Amino acid sequence: MQGLAIIGPTQVGGLLSAALFGCLACQSYLYFERFTSDHIALKTIVSAVILIQLGHFACIISTLWTMTVSTYGDPSRLDVLPLAADIAIPLSGFTVFGVQSFYAFRLWRLSGNVFLPILCEMLSVVAQTSTLILSARAVSMTDITAFEDSQIVLIALSWIARGTCDLITTAGISWSLKNKRGSDFRDMMAMIDRLLYWTLETALVTSLMAIIVTVLFLAQKQNFVWFGVWLMWPNVVGNSLLASLNRRLLLREFRRASRGDAQSHDSGSNAIMFRAGPGATQSRTDSLENLTNRDVEAFQEAGRLINQDQRRVSKPAVVHMRACVSTNDETHC
Repeated sequence: MQGLAIIGPTQVGGLLSAALFGCLACQSYLYFERFTSDHIALKTIVSAVILIQLGHFACIISTLWTMTVSTYGDPSRLDVLPLAADIAIPLSGFTVFGVQSFYAFRLWRLSGNVFLPILCEMLSVVAQTSTLILSARAVSMTDITAFEDSQIVLIALSWIARGTCDLITTAGISWSLKNKRGSDFRDMMAMIDRLLYWTLETALVTSLMAIIVTVLFLAQKQNFVWFGVWLMWPNVVGNSLLASLNRRLLLREFRRASRGDAQSHDSGSNAIMFRAGPGATQSRTDSLENLTNRDVEAFQEAGRLINQDQRRVSKPAVVHMRACVSTNDETHC
């Protein structure tokens, strides 16, 4: 009964996948709470990912119940995958396909080149087509070991295509960010470096997951360790998407900190302040834009005062002779 070997990887992978789904739910709540002004298309992608993964989570729970409770005492039923596991195959494919399409769109916006995004999307379509074919054939399987041997080409093609797509998008986005780094502004360079680091940190994880599943399947498919890793894969992909979106909160804090440093620098060393009267004060907490506007107005006012002084100095003195006649009540000049 080779089907008994699938119980352990399914339990471990299923429990870890459930934990990752909890992280995905928390990140989704944070996204919809903080980024209410995002485009409707982006919100639709996030909503689709969380709903698909909710169905994937339900399928995993049903699969664990079937393998550990319903089939207890009847190991022969483990020779085929439960129906819930067959349904989880296309659901995981839809999640990965949606996230990869988003990254391909991001690559197009950053690079301005359509070749690499189109190539990535074609690879993703090939992988998704292979996944749908596998899903249809998995429903009618009679032996899971025989199914692995007969569908090894489609399974390997699906994961290799997805891994290649992730690697291309990661390399393309990183290269595009690196090319934009040639800026004279230190804050802009620091922000691009941070974006580059986050891209490698999140997008590269999905590529490594696809490569790991492929290697485990080709090298040790008889112990079904690949199946446990595959159960976690779509939740890893979904979490990487939400992590890249929610990290914009850190970018906001970074921008605020950069503006605060620039403001304190300007007010402390470079800003020249002119006061028009005893009641005129300059607040240290004003924004950088208002500070700059006031500096311009102060320089303009100083220029007008200097011009008036110059005119008074250069203007010749004129003596007016006035004759006045006094009466009883008034004086007339």
